[in-house]
Amino acid sequence: MIRQAKYQDAESIQNLLRIFSETGKVLFRSLDDITENIFSFWIYEKNNDIAGVYSLKTGWGRFIELRSLGVDPKYSNQGIGTKMVEESIKNALSTDCDNLFVLTYAVSMFARLGFSVVDKEKLPHKVWSDCNACLHQENCDETAMVISLVSLRKNSDSAIRV
Repeated sequence: MIRQAKYQDAESIQNLLRIFSETGKVLFRSLDDITENIFSFWIYEKNNDIAGVYSLKTGWGRFIELRSLGVDPKYSNQGIGTKMVEESIKNALSTDCDNLFVLTYAVSMFARLGFSVVDKEKLPHKVWSDCNACLHQENCDETAMVISLVSLRKNSDSAIRV
């Protein structure tokens, strides 16, 4: 089940994200940062565990960012990441944003879900303020991908049913 995070989830979210931030797959999030932004986080709950997490960040003009996406390794290969991306698209469609973007290493999964690779320069420049906290800031190897929310709204027959 995917649900919006609650304050009592903050420590579990940080523990899950820490697994991926130590290798530079996601940015480290302090407990204070997670708590302050708790309503931007969504969790996948399975067997009373937080099996996955993602966050949506607005403030990039007509763009919304999918970030802090991670699945607990003990729940990998169960489709949880795909379900969370699909749910993030549904959540993003309820905003007034035109595009959902992600910086990712999981290019094939996002492509399968309708995202297209874009030049990082096409993203709002404020995005790069987060790069200061990234292990790869001098040699970014993530791929920028975007999906048009405008097109999804217009085409209810899209590949992803929302």
